[in-house]
Amino acid sequence: MKKVLVKENPVGVMVIGVAFALVFIFLSMSIIGSFGSFVPTGFAAAFLLIPLLFVVILILMGSISIAGGKKASSLFNAATLSETSINFPEELEYAVGRIFLEGYWTYSSTSTGTGTGSSRTYRTRRTFRPSWRGRGLEVELPREPFRIELRADGTGIVDAPAIRVLSGPYKDAVVIFLTDEGVVEGEGNLDLSRENDMAQVTFRGQGRELRGSVWAELSKARGVRIEYGSGDLWKTVAKGKGSFEFSFSPLPEEKIVIFSHYSTVTPRSILQKLWSGPVIMGHGTFELKAVLDVPLGKDVVETAIFNVELK
Repeated sequence: MKKVLVKENPVGVMVIGVAFALVFIFLSMSIIGSFGSFVPTGFAAAFLLIPLLFVVILILMGSISIAGGKKASSLFNAATLSETSINFPEELEYAVGRIFLEGYWTYSSTSTGTGTGSSRTYRTRRTFRPSWRGRGLEVELPREPFRIELRADGTGIVDAPAIRVLSGPYKDAVVIFLTDEGVVEGEGNLDLSRENDMAQVTFRGQGRELRGSVWAELSKARGVRIEYGSGDLWKTVAKGKGSFEFSFSPLPEEKIVIFSHYSTVTPRSILQKLWSGPVIMGHGTFELKAVLDVPLGKDVVETAIFNVELK
């Protein structure tokens, strides 16, 4: 079982933001002082108020993030885990349910005297749906399905069972549970052909894995690629120029227990802590894709569906 702490560290961003605002204020005061009476008092005050407001908002948001991180860290260090439950350091009120996180980017444009610029900001939608509430020292880890679909830039979703602390010094700390249990179901064949290039893919679910084999006779094609995913998010699990076998699991290698804070946890912070690239894993329906890689032409693609069930 893997126990991990996920928290934001806004100190560096706060320092850079405050330094930038102070430099902006210093330069603005110098410019305003140079023009003297030509600058209206109201305009000068508003011009200086904007960076001050920016500093206040930055410090406030950073303080909230730091406070949440401290609560998550304290619970991470004090709580103990077994294969089936979590033990709190003291009796706490809690809610057991599901957490849903969606990471996305927003874009904005600004006009200045030299032109128009654009910027983007990473944001997170959060929802916690409680199933039941309780109070105690020990809570059973919720054995329920989960789903993670995250791109390399942190956009995507995390939908998983979680425990949210409702009282005490760890209020709003969350414990997110990703189980390694599941059964892969599905089997079939995929046939790929173009002119003198032919390939056949067979696959079948076996326990936690999907196993398969590729038979190929290729003349012009560069090879056969096997991917799995959903929508526009795909992961390559095997590729080759001839016949080969493949296997993979859409479940984690071991149970993962994530400690974080509800107000600050993001899909991007989870991705950066646990994985190095795009991730699609969990339970539900996935697609298996076989691709015949054709040079200077359109690839030949066939897909099939398999399921991962928590039984």
